[in-house]
Parts: sequence; structure tokens; C-alpha cells
Amino acid sequence: MKTFALVFLLPVLLFIASGKSPAETVQKGTLHPQEQPPATAQIVKIGFYPVSVHQLDIANSTYYIDTYVWLRWKGDIDPTKTIEFVNMVEDWARQLSFLLPKPKREADGSFYQIMRLEGRFNQPFSLSDFPLDQQRLSIKVEDQTYGIDRLAFVIDTKDSGVGDLVRIPGWNLEGWKAETFAHDYQTDFGDKDTPQVYSMARFSIEISRPVSFFFWKLLLPLFMVIIAAIAALLIRPQLLGERAALPAAALLSAIFLQKSYSDSLPDLGYLVLMDQIYLIAYPLIILTLIRVIYAYLQVEDAKITQVRAVHRTDLRLLALFLAIFVVGVALIVALR
Repeated sequence: MKTFALVFLLPVLLFIASGKSPAETVQKGTLHPQEQPPATAQIVKIGFYPVSVHQLDIANSTYYIDTYVWLRWKGDIDPTKTIEFVNMVEDWARQLSFLLPKPKREADGSFYQIMRLEGRFNQPFSLSDFPLDQQRLSIKVEDQTYGIDRLAFVIDTKDSGVGDLVRIPGWNLEGWKAETFAHDYQTDFGDKDTPQVYSMARFSIEISRPVSFFFWKLLLPLFMVIIAAIAALLIRPQLLGERAALPAAALLSAIFLQKSYSDSLPDLGYLVLMDQIYLIAYPLIILTLIRVIYAYLQVEDAKITQVRAVHRTDLRLLALFLAIFVVGVALIVALR
């Protein structure tokens, strides 16, 4: 039996010792900042100008964007024919139109083309700080034919930006960021003539949730539930039914409140910030209920002086529970 358990646990122990997760041992490919394009590569300058973002779906990790994308290059390779939007989903439903009948030749010999793109993109969201999270809505672009030694993207930071009409309900627009990477797939896809490393351009809109959403829509209702629960300690200890009803109802209310925001999130394997706050709220409500029952047993046949002593202890516990909740929430938010 011990041998069987050791064999079963050995892979887990090896993962822990190596410091790598199972996904890291399975996945191939690396992404590195593109410090300098290779000297042999044709440089393609790319710019982005989103004019609309909507249908942001946190639960499904997608969003819909309407954006202008332009390319400027000098060389024999026409990147408009092989450009690929890596993180686009529902590629069949995208709307892509070139605004020029054919690439325009500039006086310096370079070519220019601009397109308008509408489509749904995938964006894995990190929700550990929900509802004080900050997110990025990214567009990732690669060339689907030529490797980084033949074609490399460079961001047009001067003319790129976010349109003044972009509004995302429930979110604050914080800014934008553009980066280029060398994406090494670490495979030739079964063809030795296929490049393994490609140039990637990533344009990201940075957004954050308003702090008011956290305080007024999530924290305030929970705070009221906590107040209602510990308010039971203000009632005379002899009234068990009336006192027990408050924390019992508060416990159910807290469960429903947590479920209401959890339904808008994907299934996660970790606790978000709001879940951590509820881990403070639940024990306080349970402790209040236990105190109510214990206090009743103390005063069931007690004298008036003992009843008053128990009630004074209840008041001190009320202040303590409230302080624990407030300080605990403050620490969780500050240390996130």
C-alpha cells in the first residue's frame, strides 16, 4: 500500500521540486520582446486606431472591436496578403475591408495600405483582483507565411491611439500600449521549410473597473448584512428566537450576494479578491450565531446581574466583530 501511494505521489513531488506547473511541461513556444528587428527582415510599420469596443464578455473571455489598422512597408513582400490576427475568434464572421483599392506607393518608394477591421477577439482575463481588477483588450498580429528573418513588425507609436468615441460601460479607459515580440513556436509544423519564429505586434487597450462599483454595489450590501448579523448582540440575551433570526438570515443573504457576482464570472480555480472578503464575513456571521446560542444558555436561569454581564460582553463582541471586518477588508484591499 505504501509503495502504491509513493508511486502515485511521485509525479506530484517532481512537479513541486521542479517549480513548474503541468501546463509548462506540456506547452511549447516562447514569447520574447523584439528588441531589434533582424537585419535581413523587411520592416513593416503597423498602426492601430480603435473606434468602438463593445460586447465585452468576461465570462467567455471575449470582446468585439471596430478598429483601423494600417501598414507601411518597403520591399517585395505585401503584408496585407498574409497578415493574421492571431487571437481573433469567429474568423468567419469578421469584417475586413481595405480602404484603398491597392497599396499606395509613396514618394520614398514605400507602400501604404489601411484597413477597417471588425471582429470578436479572445482575451484571457486575470480576475484575481476582481472587482478592483485592471484588464487589457489586446489585438495580436503576425504574418502567417514569413518568419521574423523575412518580415518584422514595428509599431507606429506616433499615429496609433484610441478613438475619442470609445466607451466601455462599467469600465474606465486608462490608456493603451503597443509592443512587438519574437514568437518562437518551437516547431516547424511538420515542414522543415516552415519558419519557427515570427514577429508579433500587440496593441492593447488598458481598462479598469471604477472603484465605486466595488464600494457601492458589492461591499456596501455585504457591510449591511454584517451589521444586520451582529446587531443581534444588541437584543436581550433571553430572546433566543429574535436574536438567532438575524445572523441566520444574514448568512443566507451573504450566500445569495456572493452567488450574484459569481454568476458573471467564468469558472475559476482560485479565489478573487471579493471571495477573500467573504471569507471574513462568513466566520463573523457564524460566530455571532454561536454567541447568541451560548449567551442564551448562560442566562436561561440566571439572575439580573449575570444577564447584564452577558449583555456587556455581547456589546464588546459587537464592536470587535465590526472592527475585524473593517480592518480585514482594508488589509485585503491594500495587500492585493
